[in-house]
Amino acid sequence: MGDEGLELLGVNVGFNANSGPDEILEHFADHLMIAEMRKVFFSENPNSLGHTYAKLIRGPDARNDLQDVIELLQREPLTKRALVTLSGQPGGKVPCVNAVQFLVRDRAVQTMYFARGQDAFRKFYADALCLATMAETVAAGLAMSAGMVRGFIGSSHIYHHDTSAIKDTIVSARKYAVSRQEQGALI
Repeated sequence: MGDEGLELLGVNVGFNANSGPDEILEHFADHLMIAEMRKVFFSENPNSLGHTYAKLIRGPDARNDLQDVIELLQREPLTKRALVTLSGQPGGKVPCVNAVQFLVRDRAVQTMYFARGQDAFRKFYADALCLATMAETVAAGLAMSAGMVRGFIGSSHIYHHDTSAIKDTIVSARKYAVSRQEQGALI
């Protein structure tokens, strides 16, 4: 990324589809970023940066509320077509997350996504919570549990201007881990 930052290409990620409270995120996450990304994914009004995905989401029947995904999975539980795409407006910005697929496998809703790029330090966890919320929404509509979210990130990156904050977070995380170990808590 030249002078802008550092990136890893073709990164695979996986995490449980759980948007509930998380001890680590409660302690380290930027809660304003989480709120802003929830607005991006689930509100038709843009966030403070002018982004909104809610109007860009298109499911199998071109709906943007995940109901067409739920209905398709109710009719055809083993389908591979329960996919929403997020397309940018002509001449506009391309969303970071571009496709989200929902599969009923192993008695749970498994979620796959493709992201053209994700800021690994500032935004990944906020995007992950939104993807988990989408998975939970589809799972609830099917009266099932939400399984794993797995993703492929084309450009997983950090920006040079975040280097100091990244280092500070690492130091804080080490202190936090030691403190939790001394308290006998599992991390």
